[in-house]
Amino acid sequence: MKEYQNYIFDLYGTLVDIYTNESKASLWKNMAEIFSLMGASYTPKGLRQQYKRLVYEETLEISVQIRHRYLDDALTDEEIEIRLENVFGKLFRQQGIEVSDVQIRQLGIVFRSLSFGYLRLFEGVPELLMNLKRNGKRVYLLSNAQRMFTEPEMKMLGIYECFDGILYSSDAGVKKPSHHFYDALFTKYQLCKEESVMVGNEYRADICGAECYGIDSMYVFTAQSGAEPQTLPKGCRRLGRIGEVWNGEKDSCDH
Repeated sequence: MKEYQNYIFDLYGTLVDIYTNESKASLWKNMAEIFSLMGASYTPKGLRQQYKRLVYEETLEISVQIRHRYLDDALTDEEIEIRLENVFGKLFRQQGIEVSDVQIRQLGIVFRSLSFGYLRLFEGVPELLMNLKRNGKRVYLLSNAQRMFTEPEMKMLGIYECFDGILYSSDAGVKKPSHHFYDALFTKYQLCKEESVMVGNEYRADICGAECYGIDSMYVFTAQSGAEPQTLPKGCRRLGRIGEVWNGEKDSCDH
């Protein structure tokens, strides 16, 4: 079995088992109360409608900038990523309220926590990351995620410090399966394609994205994966569980 130097992981559905629900009434009721306490008066229904409208408008606005940045008019809306901090800021500004970046990030954490059903590591994840590092491998994260949500969650779960490099789609302006997102990680950390493998649970974003970028991949099916593909690309290995990414534990113990 081929060994790699660089192991690039997806996060949600691959390393982290998560369920969120941004549609539940209690979330918008609580958020409307918080906004009102901060001076921006919203009803739960009004806040949700304005949030959805601003997400849509932000996507339209940022898509022009991102296509210009990457000189790629073929980028699809599916591959464009916004920063939700901008949306939260606009929710306040359209009511004449100015808030700090720190307040927005804190509000983002509250919003995320209210949406949770659960958040936990899949079994074997800490041991996997530890064994990779012990055996001299480098570990990276390439995640379709909002930094203001994901960074605190990774720290809470105790895995933030495990990575040699992290790239969130909200920082790059693009997300998987865009080859620009993969390339941003490889350029930032000077990675070699032949030494790297993508590990993920989403067929289109992680597996097809990796194949199009020219790197090998490993696919693990989880509850967040959607329909399980019957066939995988030639350069992809199917895993039964996330711990099968690295089978060098015996070697590491013998030496």
